[in-house]
Amino acid sequence: MLAPTSAEAAVGDPVRQVRRLLSAQLTAKVVEAGGVQLGSRTRSVNRMAQSFRYTFKRAGSIQLGRKGVVASDLDRRIRFEREDSAALLKQDVANGDPTAKSLRIQTRVHRSVGVNGKLYTTGPLYQPALPAGKTWALRGAVANGGAFTDQVINIFEPRTLKTLLSDTYAKKFIKGAGYRDSTGREHKNVMLYKGKITFADLYALSPTFRAIAGQKPEAALAPAFVWWWLWTDKDGMPTRFQSIWDTWVTGKPIQPPRAEGSALTEFLSWRRGTIRPPKSSLVARVEGPANDLPEFDDAMEAIRERDR
Repeated sequence: MLAPTSAEAAVGDPVRQVRRLLSAQLTAKVVEAGGVQLGSRTRSVNRMAQSFRYTFKRAGSIQLGRKGVVASDLDRRIRFEREDSAALLKQDVANGDPTAKSLRIQTRVHRSVGVNGKLYTTGPLYQPALPAGKTWALRGAVANGGAFTDQVINIFEPRTLKTLLSDTYAKKFIKGAGYRDSTGREHKNVMLYKGKITFADLYALSPTFRAIAGQKPEAALAPAFVWWWLWTDKDGMPTRFQSIWDTWVTGKPIQPPRAEGSALTEFLSWRRGTIRPPKSSLVARVEGPANDLPEFDDAMEAIRERDR
């Protein structure tokens, strides 16, 4: 671990601030954005490489309890902003590919609410599977309030955060202008921490990642890295967190197709408030998306796509 400068030493402890937020059981306004690139769907057209990449944005609220994130209410939408990616998606949909069909539907807004250990979603991926008069699909049990799908690291696990901060490869106090968030607000006098962790170590460390992954990373994925960046104010309060994962392992000659993803989560404000489930009269249990399409709405599904 790097020795702190005097300015860095004066910055508050992020782990202590997270524990304070958990104790107060506050709710955060959040915006999350990032992207996924699937090497398994990248191909050449007229000898030109065509990338299969989409971006996403999630926005809404997450609620903390004394032991971690307990609820979320988040809109999510993906976009195929690259012309070559949009063309590949269109081609795959025309060929009847279920994942491509699911992703195309997800270019329309879906809203998910995770509360009391259950996940509810409303949107066109699920609506055709619902009975008349129902607008919310009960998708089943969910950990961490359903807040972690694109973002693979949960900084509201104090032990996880403490371990990450104990092994940074860079940290810097940025005096004056630091960054502008998605609302245009400038954050000044910020602390930036940088680190990385393997999929195997993250699985061993984090209950949230174990819930996302579902099973221990296979041998080909275990040594791959997740890079992370944490920004805090001078008191140590987290203001945004970014992770970037990449399944490619340097030096291995034979590997599955590469998959990459990123998520930048901003914590824009904190308040007292409770996230509530949809009205029961509008909810029906579903086995999955309509027409047997895959959900394909989290990072691990993108990683498993390598083996399709």
